[in-house]
Amino acid sequence: EWTTDDGRIMVNGQPLVLKGVNYFGFETETYAPHGIWDHNLNDMLDFIKDNNFNAIRVPFSMEMVRDNPVIMNVHCHNNPNLCGTSALRMLDIFIDRAAERGLLIVLDNHRTQSGGYISPPLWYNNSAGYPENEVIRLWKQLVMKYKNHWNVFAIDLKNEPRDAATWGRSNRNTDWNQAAERMINALHEFPGFFFVGGIEWGGRFENAAQYPIETGRAHLNERVVYSPHCYGPDVYDRSEFHVENTHEYAKNLDRIYTAKYGFLAEKGYPVVIGEWGGKAKPGTRDAKWNNWFVDWIRDKCMTNNFYWALNPNSGHTGGLLEDDWKTPIQHKLDLVNRAQPNPTKFKKHNEKICITKGT
Repeated sequence: EWTTDDGRIMVNGQPLVLKGVNYFGFETETYAPHGIWDHNLNDMLDFIKDNNFNAIRVPFSMEMVRDNPVIMNVHCHNNPNLCGTSALRMLDIFIDRAAERGLLIVLDNHRTQSGGYISPPLWYNNSAGYPENEVIRLWKQLVMKYKNHWNVFAIDLKNEPRDAATWGRSNRNTDWNQAAERMINALHEFPGFFFVGGIEWGGRFENAAQYPIETGRAHLNERVVYSPHCYGPDVYDRSEFHVENTHEYAKNLDRIYTAKYGFLAEKGYPVVIGEWGGKAKPGTRDAKWNNWFVDWIRDKCMTNNFYWALNPNSGHTGGLLEDDWKTPIQHKLDLVNRAQPNPTKFKKHNEKICITKGT
């Protein structure tokens, strides 16, 4: 049973402590998790489990769901039984293998079309053949498929609304908060959490203070989770990253991020950081920001998070693995371990799921 209570996310009435990682690929032209062009999928999942993560955010595209193409670029010898598999069957396998390792899954509507296209600014894309009703239809297809999978505990309704996207402007065509409410009501059969990102690339929730997500149904409202994305100078350099005085640097960033979304936790709304990270090479401005950010989310009690990403082929951020997809990057693992050292543990035993509390 997934629910929230006074700003906390809960499983069976106990606080759920999340240490998550993003692992992408299903949203791309391969329609499958990246890295399996050389390595065994089980090795990727074992790395996640062995490094004390308990959840994976899995980006996908609506095109993948609609067309269900055959997956591409798989090392057949290292991944027996995967070659020639359809995308949705691959997703089944991924979710089941994650469950075997006690790993939770967030399904993330990351793009409309697969390949190199970044997600459209709004939750629909009429020109590409994905109006709102089609997006909801495809979401329903996934919800009905996975609603009884114990480890599919959340769906992320739309990755990084931006540009024309608004919040609280009473405009049906652009108001993301109203669209999220419609989508949640349409997907009411899903028993888990509904992750709602902010506008302007997922990071801004100022108007949620006056216009929080309100579905009209208490049992749905209590499963709404606000999920900001936040990055430092390796992704987008800003003037606030250039403040040299350490005290002023921290004070200024606290003011900025509290105004954007930190206030949500202060007001008792549940928050899970959906994306954060960067190359964070020691001695760089990005490393300074990453270390500050970990301190800040700990101070705000917002340490439930999904790091971006496992994959080394994420251009601006890199990943937890070197380009060989095998060698861990220790300074990044140290960051995520400090952000969330003791997550909730799940283990399947005699057809039951045993839960060990995190802190």
